[in-house]
Amino acid sequence: MDLIFCIGVFLVSIKDIHCIDGRQAELSRFNFFDIDLLKYAAEDREGNVMVSPASIKSTLAMLLEGAGGITETELRSALRLSPFKDEFREQLNTYLSLLQVNTPGVKISNANGVFVSKKLKLHKHFVSTLSKLYFADIQEIDFSNPFNASDIINRWVGQNTKGLITDIIQPAQLSPKSEMIIANALYFKGLWARGFNPRYTRSGCFHRQGSCLNVAMMELHSELNYAYVDNLRAHALELQYQGGEYSMILLVPLDFEGCAQLVRDLPYMSLPQISILLEPTDIRLIMPKFTVEFNDNVAGPLRNMRVVSLFTKNANLSGMYEGGAPQVDSIIHRVHMTVDEQGTVAAAASSAMVIPLIGAEVQLRVDRPFVFFIRNNKLGQVLFEGKIDEPNIVEDVVPTQSKTKPSNERRYSNKFF
Repeated sequence: MDLIFCIGVFLVSIKDIHCIDGRQAELSRFNFFDIDLLKYAAEDREGNVMVSPASIKSTLAMLLEGAGGITETELRSALRLSPFKDEFREQLNTYLSLLQVNTPGVKISNANGVFVSKKLKLHKHFVSTLSKLYFADIQEIDFSNPFNASDIINRWVGQNTKGLITDIIQPAQLSPKSEMIIANALYFKGLWARGFNPRYTRSGCFHRQGSCLNVAMMELHSELNYAYVDNLRAHALELQYQGGEYSMILLVPLDFEGCAQLVRDLPYMSLPQISILLEPTDIRLIMPKFTVEFNDNVAGPLRNMRVVSLFTKNANLSGMYEGGAPQVDSIIHRVHMTVDEQGTVAAAASSAMVIPLIGAEVQLRVDRPFVFFIRNNKLGQVLFEGKIDEPNIVEDVVPTQSKTKPSNERRYSNKFF
């Protein structure tokens, strides 16, 4: 049985934030995939979880071009694409073209790569479609030498993630029977419109499973778009990147142990619905800084999203090359994320406590597991998403203790009455 490996690489680096200008994202069925992916990747799973729907969509789109029968149907259904190839190709081509941004405040680059055995004869139409519509770089490699093959793939990934991810695949994961690797590398760097002042960063408790993790907490005082979402029992906050086209949305559960329930509830309330509720509010935001590496095979979540035949001997990928009966062995997804005073790779709030302060200011304290999204505000296109369970622990600093005991009680300043 021929094996095809798919690699999705996600990497982000951000620096400087602000609030939204009131534009509401278009609700698109194509974006329903994003919430499904987060739910099945993070549900009932401990620790940090980060995925890039944009990166995985890029990989699945290339597979879709070579798929037929039930495999094609399952991929189209999961991605919510039109049954007509001309229509979904136009949709995917437009989507991928938006993943090339080079402005002073935001830089995004998306690269697709196909690494194919020299023994295979790819269909000309498949090669042409991947090159023209998906901007894919197609290279022939010798899988009989797994060390050399993995080195070629890792160097390609490293170049397209600015050196932040350099070892997505190991020689042991390849074999002479491997026929093709389909890869995607997505890089994002965004500057906060309003950065956190490092002078205000201090150690504090991040509450997880009844324990206190000593982490570095950043602080920002600004007018930000905020709402308490009753249906999710969570606080929502939007932090904007320079230029206003991209934002980070933080969802912080009211309850200390409420993140798992929040993830389960997200499919019933879309990000555009949450955005409508947000209103400009004077906020004192306290949130952790962190750096996280996440590496996973997302075949499991995709199976739960009813993409099943792709990973079996019944996979129909006949449109890729002549002869053989290929199936996908795994979809390897790796994420690098950094969040600090200057910016972030993707991350924000999740442990929210709202307490009354002097005046109309609201304090949002992110001191428990939380969910984040980084998205294009106009189209609702989600680049990165995940939940943060374990920010970086600060070993050599004693956490500052609050004068008031943390509470799950929902409190508002007078502004909300």
